[in-house]
Amino acid sequence: MTKRTLYIIICLLLFLDVSAIFIYIVGNSNRDGKNALDFSRDSSIPAEVADTIPDRLIEDRYDTIIRNASLVATDVVASDGKRMTCDIKFKLVWPKSINNKTELKVIEDAIMEKMFGKDFLNINDAMNTTMANPQFVKPAKQFVIVESNSREENSPNHTKLLYRAFPYFRTSYLLEYVILIEKYQGDYAHRTMKVVHYDRLHNKIISIDRIFDLSHQAEILALVNQKIEALKLTKKNAIHETLSMPTDFILGTKSVIFYLPDGAIAPAGTGLYEVSVHNSDLTPFFTSEYNELLNNDSHFDSYGFLDW
Repeated sequence: MTKRTLYIIICLLLFLDVSAIFIYIVGNSNRDGKNALDFSRDSSIPAEVADTIPDRLIEDRYDTIIRNASLVATDVVASDGKRMTCDIKFKLVWPKSINNKTELKVIEDAIMEKMFGKDFLNINDAMNTTMANPQFVKPAKQFVIVESNSREENSPNHTKLLYRAFPYFRTSYLLEYVILIEKYQGDYAHRTMKVVHYDRLHNKIISIDRIFDLSHQAEILALVNQKIEALKLTKKNAIHETLSMPTDFILGTKSVIFYLPDGAIAPAGTGLYEVSVHNSDLTPFFTSEYNELLNNDSHFDSYGFLDW
């Protein structure tokens, strides 16, 4: 093979790679404006395989749903005469099957309750209802969908809501599903993080009282505050102890990471704080059910926080 032929082949391969990337980007671009209310799954797009557990359990599959929306008040509601605007974005990696189980109403209900604070018929209903009732800094009554170039994102009258839901990590028995909710009002930001604990083997949600013996909340709180004391030495912000046991946490094979929402132990706007407590310290306060699961679990795989 001559060098000229080799160069031609390399150029053709590079062209095909660039073309494939371009087609993928175009096909996966976020939607704006009038298409924003279309949250239906596209059956022509194959679900992502989010993880595979070798030799033990069937792989999990997920749909990716990414939609954007822009709404604006039709009435003048701001004191400076400007219109109030609001972006609402949903970025979700949604379960399609877990261990070949496709009846996932239990995890869908739990995630929607954590994300929106109430029950809905399904995820489409939840997102459409949220889209129809955007949260503004000041109240407004009527809304219309507008193009993105019609709003002022840097205005104090602009509100941005971002909902994200995705698997954070899994083990043989557990799936930790994270919900992040971010609210921006002008320059002010407020972030909360919630977690759904899912039993992959028995297809059910693991509630906090199945993980911790809640008669020992005072002892668990003391362990969390010990870690907060150590955190104070590494942060410039004024941090104080929490008065109640955090109810949002990520379970791990070696520790539990407790999450404290923005404004819980430090001034609002400083962000979320995480406190890690070793399982060995928490073992006396775990339920016998969770201790048994933890002692027999394995095959930890982390997805990490998706960078959206």
